[in-house]
Amino acid sequence: MASPYHSYAITSAIKALKTQKAILQKGEEHAKQKGAPLDDLFNARLYEDMWPLSLQVWAATSNALKLYYLAAHVEVPNFEQSDKTYEDLYKRIDETLAILEKADTATLAANEGKTFKAPMGPSELEFTPEGYAVRFGLGNFFFHIVTAYNILRKEGVNLTKWDYLKNFMGM
Repeated sequence: MASPYHSYAITSAIKALKTQKAILQKGEEHAKQKGAPLDDLFNARLYEDMWPLSLQVWAATSNALKLYYLAAHVEVPNFEQSDKTYEDLYKRIDETLAILEKADTATLAANEGKTFKAPMGPSELEFTPEGYAVRFGLGNFFFHIVTAYNILRKEGVNLTKWDYLKNFMGM
């Protein structure tokens, strides 16, 4: 039986990560056309005290995996941030997609409504998979997807709202 959690949270994360990869590719094309080093985009920030593009990708993929692992009641691994190149960002997204696309929907369905504890700042809060997704996980995940989009826009990459939405529409 397909899990409603899987249908909403995991499927949304898959679509958003495909969007992230597509906008990164447009960024790479932009850099090549301008003759600019990809490191400029890799390290670009919206504001000096915000994370660069590379960490936005790391955070989005890590949060997508947390949505899955917490819902499956599996210990969340430590997501090392070791990306050094734009190609590493693509690899990180592809590896995350491979895990999410093989998500065990039976396990997710069996765990709906079951509680777990997740760290939130200096404390731990109790969630169900659905509650975590709605109250924290998806919001945090989408924050990093959109921030990466906005960084690329700030850097002059010709992105439109459609570039963001088309994967959600299945196009």
